[in-house]
Parts: sequence; C-alpha cells; structure tokens
Amino acid sequence: MADENIKQTSAEAEKPEGEGNVLAGFVLYKDANMDWLRFRKILKDDWDIEFDDEVKDNALVFKVDDMMVACSLMPNPVPNDEAVDAAKRNILWKDGADIVKTHGAHMMLAVMNKFDPLDQQELFAKVACSLLKLDNAIGIYKDPTVYEKDFYINFAQSIDKGEYPIPIYVYAGMYIENGGVYAFTSGMRFFGKQEMEILGSTYEPDEVLSFLYTICEYVIVEDTELKDGETIGFSEDQKLPIKLSKGVSVPGDTLKITL
Repeated sequence: MADENIKQTSAEAEKPEGEGNVLAGFVLYKDANMDWLRFRKILKDDWDIEFDDEVKDNALVFKVDDMMVACSLMPNPVPNDEAVDAAKRNILWKDGADIVKTHGAHMMLAVMNKFDPLDQQELFAKVACSLLKLDNAIGIYKDPTVYEKDFYINFAQSIDKGEYPIPIYVYAGMYIENGGVYAFTSGMRFFGKQEMEILGSTYEPDEVLSFLYTICEYVIVEDTELKDGETIGFSEDQKLPIKLSKGVSVPGDTLKITL
C-alpha cells in the first residue's frame, strides 16, 4: 500500500490524461522446451486465470477482462546480446549478465489495454510470474533491465497480499559519483507520470532506493502528480524540494527530489 505518511504540500493534482499502450517483455529460457500445460495450471492455481484458447505454432493469445495477452515462443536468444546488456543494469543481480548469456530461447509476452496502466502492469506480472515458474526459466527482460527469476516471482506474489510490487513495475537505477548517491527511475512515463531523480544524496544506497520506490508507489497508486516548486516528505516536518529540469541520467525532463 502507498505510505500514508507521505505528505504532498500542494493541492491535490488533477488526474492526468493519457492513453495506455502495449506492455511487453521477454521471458528468458535455457531452451525452447515450453511446458504450455504446466503454464496453464500455474496461471489457474496461482491467479484463477482460465481461458479456452489453444496454442498454435508455439503462440497463444487470450483475453482477461478487457485486456489481451499474447505469448509467443522464439527458439533462439534475444538478438544482438540485447538481454545480456540489459542484465548489466541490474545492480541487484551480481552475476546476471553471465547467467543471461546462457539463455537459448525467449518468450515474447505482451499485454494490451488502453484503459488502466496499473491493471495492465498487474496482469503482466501475473502472467510473467507463471511463465517464470517453469523449470527452464532464467529471468525476464523488461526494458531497461533483466530481473532474476526468483526476485520477480517474489515481488509478483505480493499482489496476493494486496501490495503493489513497484520494483518490478518501475526500474530504479543507481550509481555513486563524487561520494554521492545518484538514483533515477525508468517506467513512470508508462503511468503518465514524470520520471524522477535523486542527485548526490548522502544517504545510504539502500535508503535512497527505498525512498524512491516509496515515492513511485505514492504517485502511481494515489494517481497524483508532483510539480516543480512543491515539497514532499514522510512527515509533517520533512519538506524535500522538488524541481523539474532536464534529466541527468534519464532523457527528457525529470523531477529532482533533494534527499
């Protein structure tokens, strides 16, 4: 749930207008031995999702409520080492790039919905989690990074507890420069929100990431908008300045939160 202690020091933002789009990713497998029957069973047992559509040429398309799900197995690695390069961006998966190099097949997964990006992300996570539970799964390439199999599954399963698995909805990158911690998001624009950055923080890296994810959850779940010149904080006394300017680590304008 969004942290109820977060205080936005401005009038409630208007609900942003935006159109949903295709949400896509690639589940990476050691080989092309796809157990479609087990996938169906896991999807039913874990999420109570059923469908009558049949697999044709290692591809499957089915509907869940107002969304369409498409799965298509490719019996080869993601071309041009794209997934390997993306795995290098996962700061929480030390050997990720080396492990991703071993994948021999990938499943293209897409969820299409023009209404609600949060519902779209949730359905994507449920289907991806079920695909990742197959024995030969390695991880999932969801631009701009690759998530390790168990990491993604554990966060996706928190949906059952009424939680929002923000770390698999929005990518947060981080690096150290001149003794300060720099962190940034990639994926907020999918929700019609501005990407965010923290520049040169003196807090510990894990504290910076936790703070950034908490702010992301607040903005997404409460469907609010942070604006240039406002402040935000975890208490009535904490007022962290917000500035909208050209991105440092992310293309386009970003919201800089001073932490």
